[in-house]
Amino acid sequence: MSANHPDAPEDRSWPYQEVAAQPTPPSIEDHFLDALRALTATLDVRGVCEAVLRGVETAFGATSSWAMLHAPETDVLRTVLFRGAGADVYDGIEIPSDHGVTGLAFSRGDIQFVADVSREGRWFNPDLVRGSGLRSVLILPLVASGRRIGVLGLDAPQFGPGRPPSTIDVRRLEVFAAQAAVGLVNARRFESSQQDRIRLRALLRERRSLRQQVVELRDEVREAYSFGPIVGDSDALRRVLAEMEQVAASDVTVLLLGETGTGKELFARALHERSGRADRAFVPVNCAALPEHLVESELFGHERGAFTGAEVRKAGRFELAHRGTLFLDEVGDLPLNAQAKLLRVLQDRELHRVGSTQPVKVDIRLVAATNHDLGGRVAERAFREDLFYRLSVFPLRIPPLRDRLEDIPALAQHLVLHGARRLNKRITGITAEAIGALTSYAWPGNVRELQNVLERAIILAPGGVLSLDTIRIETIPPPAPAIESPAAAPPGPSAAGAAAPSSMAEVERHAILEALRRAEGRISGARGAAALLGLKPTTLHAKMKKLAVTRGDAIRR
Repeated sequence: MSANHPDAPEDRSWPYQEVAAQPTPPSIEDHFLDALRALTATLDVRGVCEAVLRGVETAFGATSSWAMLHAPETDVLRTVLFRGAGADVYDGIEIPSDHGVTGLAFSRGDIQFVADVSREGRWFNPDLVRGSGLRSVLILPLVASGRRIGVLGLDAPQFGPGRPPSTIDVRRLEVFAAQAAVGLVNARRFESSQQDRIRLRALLRERRSLRQQVVELRDEVREAYSFGPIVGDSDALRRVLAEMEQVAASDVTVLLLGETGTGKELFARALHERSGRADRAFVPVNCAALPEHLVESELFGHERGAFTGAEVRKAGRFELAHRGTLFLDEVGDLPLNAQAKLLRVLQDRELHRVGSTQPVKVDIRLVAATNHDLGGRVAERAFREDLFYRLSVFPLRIPPLRDRLEDIPALAQHLVLHGARRLNKRITGITAEAIGALTSYAWPGNVRELQNVLERAIILAPGGVLSLDTIRIETIPPPAPAIESPAAAPPGPSAAGAAAPSSMAEVERHAILEALRRAEGRISGARGAAALLGLKPTTLHAKMKKLAVTRGDAIRR
């Protein structure tokens, strides 16, 4: 058929630009599309609610609209945004999620239509709602992924007693509410991720701060429990440090031997810091200071109710040192029953808390120390032979200060500067005459005694440089025989006529009795026997019990 034939169909196609340019009245679908575009343009919860309510006003002619979201932690519906009449009633309120008409829509998941607000009595606050200016109210549940997250409310003049919402109205409202719910869920997730990111940044800052605090606290602990860095360049000290370097990287048990005051704990910390466990805990334990009836509880822990006073479960020192280093100072003073348990833990690498039958795995590196002759104590049956061999895998003997006198000048300078900072005194050094006096003294109390002498001098000195006048070594009580050797004892009238003790036990017994006599039987306090001997009161009690020394023995002398 020819295109010019009168009966030929007319060509009805137009270019797209011409069609798009022709004005058409906006439909409700156009309003929905505009609202959905606004919903996807923001990821802020309040911004999404603003887009939702504007869409309701445009599409349905609502004069009032509001959005309430559910707070699961309190199970309430909370108003996020309200527009139009009635804002003074709904704005910022919280109501139970199952209360009133609003709660009914949320809890049931159904649209609730109230044709006449003034005739409805199921409101959360009927008097306030009736006086709010609202007339006919539609409340829709907001549901996303099968979960109710809140409600959407509106008052539109087109709906009322004579004109309830039609099926198509309800469908349009449901579609709009579903899209609004998806937008709100996404906005909530975005805000939650933002808050998580902020919390994560805060946690990272806190972690960095805590890490710095740990470093600072570790330095403080190192200073509080030691004499400071290992200072000196004597042959005796270099030999010990060379052996330490050889054994530090391994997990071999080390036994530190040496007189009291030589700084055995300082050497134990140095071993820990040079080991692969340096970033883990270093747990020191003074075995002589532990009450005999609590030794096992302190070392291995206990369960709640294991004994009177055990109100909670307590981890012992072994558990606290897990993956770190445990330092047992004065290990020779452990009771025999605790020695047996210690041996079992070292062999099996597991322990049983007091009152428990369940084993606890522990991974520790053990460093022990003693100023006793453990071999002699084994012979006296005061120390287990098998434990002695277990501990003495790698013995290190710490030299006394009298065997490294050439270290005293550098050590004294270090202790003076460190002590001056701690005591808040302006001391810049120590004179050569004072150094000469320090190096001519036998130091039976070793580095601990040197530190005490220098701290006393720092306190007495007005400032500047410590001189011989402030050192005043002669004012220190004579060294106790228990910790001095006969060759190192300073000459004096009392030493001239005294018979040399025949054993170390007799030396210790004689020293304790002499200190008790001078202290008039007192053990604790600044003038007590423990202070005179340079010991802790608990350590002195343990030694007195071991040597069968009583206060009466000293008074009768």
